[in-house]
Amino acid sequence: MCIMILAMFIASIGLNMNSTAVIIGAMLISPLMGGIMNIAYGIAVYDMAHVRHAFMKLGFQVVFCVLVSTVYFMLSPITAPSNELLARTSPTIWDVLIAVFGGLAGIIGITREEKVSNVIPGVAIATALMPPLCTAGYGIARHSWKFFGGAMYLFFINCFFIGMAAVVVLKIMHVTSKREISDKVLRKQKFYVSLVIIITILPSFFLAWQMINNSAVNSQFGSFISSQFDFDETQVVSKSLDAKNGIIRVAVVGKRLDSSTQEAIQAALSEYSHLKGMKLYLTQTEFTGGISKEEVESLINTEIAAGEELQLDYEEKNKALSDKVDLYWPAYAQFSFNSSLKEQLMSELPLFYPQIRDLDCAALGSLDEEKKVQVDKYLLILQVDAPLDAEQVAKIEEWSSRIIDGDVLASWRLLPGVSDNSVSGNSVSENSPEEMPDSNGE
Repeated sequence: MCIMILAMFIASIGLNMNSTAVIIGAMLISPLMGGIMNIAYGIAVYDMAHVRHAFMKLGFQVVFCVLVSTVYFMLSPITAPSNELLARTSPTIWDVLIAVFGGLAGIIGITREEKVSNVIPGVAIATALMPPLCTAGYGIARHSWKFFGGAMYLFFINCFFIGMAAVVVLKIMHVTSKREISDKVLRKQKFYVSLVIIITILPSFFLAWQMINNSAVNSQFGSFISSQFDFDETQVVSKSLDAKNGIIRVAVVGKRLDSSTQEAIQAALSEYSHLKGMKLYLTQTEFTGGISKEEVESLINTEIAAGEELQLDYEEKNKALSDKVDLYWPAYAQFSFNSSLKEQLMSELPLFYPQIRDLDCAALGSLDEEKKVQVDKYLLILQVDAPLDAEQVAKIEEWSSRIIDGDVLASWRLLPGVSDNSVSGNSVSENSPEEMPDSNGE
């Protein structure tokens, strides 16, 4: 019991601190694998007394582990979910396969005459029994039933399929049974086992399909942007995809795209199976002479850095530079914002605030005393279908600041069609596709 408590605390700390090495250490210490193998052995030899004893012991361990991890996460000052925690909330069919192969490897390693010392540790690491229980405790501590449900489902998958794989191997080895079972009872057992297997793996198939579909949508979205917005004098500075509502938002800067080009781009969506039927929102910032991608990037990184050259004609050069910064900086800041950060925010925030459907983000910058551009803070505009209160917005700002590694100012706006038009934070407006104006950058 002491070993299990220590393993639980180690796993909880590792998940809380997002430390893979610490989590692996907890997996190696955890004694849960023995209980599963005991249950499998009892089922294989039809020793129901042994099964009941092993099951009660495993059940006590599970409940105790969840309670201990709940207490830890209630006391922990770090409340933001780590990537390691999030990874245990959406099990797929691949987790089923890992459990099956892990169970096969585990029972074969145990039953071989020549003991292979690294088999059981390897199975413990691959199947990861302890981390899902810690994640379930985190879900209880933070009142997030998505965390609790997803983690317990993963734990059940691991236990059930490890046990079933072990039973199959023991049956193949013709382990001596405690008593004889009639064919009628055997058929009945096989039916119920098959039923449980089907019920268990169906959600994992759905989650796997969801993951594959999201990956395909994002892949086609990237291909669409790169192929349809490949212009010499017009550059994409911001793009976002709202697959649920079928909306693609793209902001460009440079030479204006005429209506025929816009219609052709919209029509090109039908060529992508996962983007077909989506609506394109295009925002343009026009510069008559056009602008290249290299100019957008080098304007900030090169011209401002070349302070010595600007000293040749300080007054005129400084004014020209300030004008250019005023024109180009908002677009460049959006362009340079790491899109992977936005994806990470959108993958994690809705777990705690389901009303968040999408978000827009941008860097807010200014010139320091040396006339160099610096990022003061980041602006998050959350698109929600239900209002957020001030405390929730403050928590989102605190958590996002840690992810982005910078000050964050968050505000929210209701999606079109929601009756309440309240806005929290900075004033934000939303236009319909027909009313969406094009800014001229002035």
